[in-house]
Amino acid sequence: MDWLREIKIMIFDLDGTLYQDYTFLGRYLRYMLNEQLTEQELQEQINEAYEILEGNHPVRFGYYYNHENKKVYTHENLKPISSFFWDKQDLVEVAETVEHLFYIGDPWCIAAVFGDRHNISEEKRRNSFELVRKEMLREPHNIHRHSSLFDVLANLDMDRKIFMTNTPGPSGPEFVQYLKLEHLFDEYIYDAGKPGGIQVILERLLSEGYQPHEIISVGDNPFNDLYPVKHVGGKTCLISQYKHADSTMWDESVKTIEELTGFLQRFQTVQMKL
Repeated sequence: MDWLREIKIMIFDLDGTLYQDYTFLGRYLRYMLNEQLTEQELQEQINEAYEILEGNHPVRFGYYYNHENKKVYTHENLKPISSFFWDKQDLVEVAETVEHLFYIGDPWCIAAVFGDRHNISEEKRRNSFELVRKEMLREPHNIHRHSSLFDVLANLDMDRKIFMTNTPGPSGPEFVQYLKLEHLFDEYIYDAGKPGGIQVILERLLSEGYQPHEIISVGDNPFNDLYPVKHVGGKTCLISQYKHADSTMWDESVKTIEELTGFLQRFQTVQMKL
């Protein structure tokens, strides 16, 4: 990994990257769908969502979803190549543009797709989101703080460590405070609007004189966190316990927080040798 020697900027996502929790998905769906479905129907939907998460469903991480026709789309290098209806695998070739498509990149995206399929109002979705986010910071559903990861992050020697999350306030700052991340990063960006937001940051960094290969982005959602950086020639690290139906090769892939910690420790070792 000689390229590690040249890294000067690291961009970190929050959810699924600096902590990992997948139990929220069932509760999130329950809060969104409880007024429309019976208990049996609700449990069936929750089970189906976890089948998608675990790669046991025709719909997969790395596919697109179309809000308008409710179809799912496969792709190659983000270009849609075929589509199918939700529970059928009969692929039909397509000529579709990505403007109308939603990339299923992380568990929050799965929840968003289910909300759309059941025509849940924006208010109901927002209230459900806020409720589950608050639960994640208190017993018995509180997320785990990985102190070993944060210790390594604190000691990384580089020009800049940037924190970027699409989570809006106040939830974003609340998670930072809960995880005790307040002093780990040089820059904090909430409600970042990724992937567009990360493109803005990249343009700023490049205008300051940094080269693409000196920048790495770490995240669990390829569309939001990694593709924008890869497209300009930067480096990428995917963190995900689950398989993605996306043939794109990332510079580094890890499954767990522990593996991410190990990767950053290797980076730290390389930097110390310079």
